[in-house]
Amino acid sequence: MEEFNTIEKVQALFASVNGLGNENLFFVTCQDKEKVSGAAAGMEYPYDGLLINANENGLAMFYLKAGALSGMITLASPSKMTLDKDNYIFIPYSNINKITVKKFALLNSKVKRISIDTKDGKSHKLYARVEEKDFPYHKDNFNAFVEKYASV
Repeated sequence: MEEFNTIEKVQALFASVNGLGNENLFFVTCQDKEKVSGAAAGMEYPYDGLLINANENGLAMFYLKAGALSGMITLASPSKMTLDKDNYIFIPYSNINKITVKKFALLNSKVKRISIDTKDGKSHKLYARVEEKDFPYHKDNFNAFVEKYASV
């Protein structure tokens, strides 16, 4: 967590892989284990969470890895994850079919479910809390992302 807990550290991380744009929205997510499960899913989506920068070019993402016990918890926390600097992916908007953001549960507006469907058939199923106290940059950035892609 210490590697990505401030806006300055996150900007430096994405700058190191040419992952910054003119407009950057930095936030953290967790893999939605309820929606993605099984051995094949583990190979296709080998992360427990993502550090995302949504900018005008697309989605730049670093993998986050949970400890052995963290993955067993229903709602994992990015603050318990470590950054995998060797695994960075970029999905340009031209390769994205659809991004949707919905409530995680009917009566829970503090957690959002995110689906990123790409033209190559992948579907990243994630969730994020509206507020992450350990990541001060998250709340405003994630709320801006939610406003852009929210669906009923």
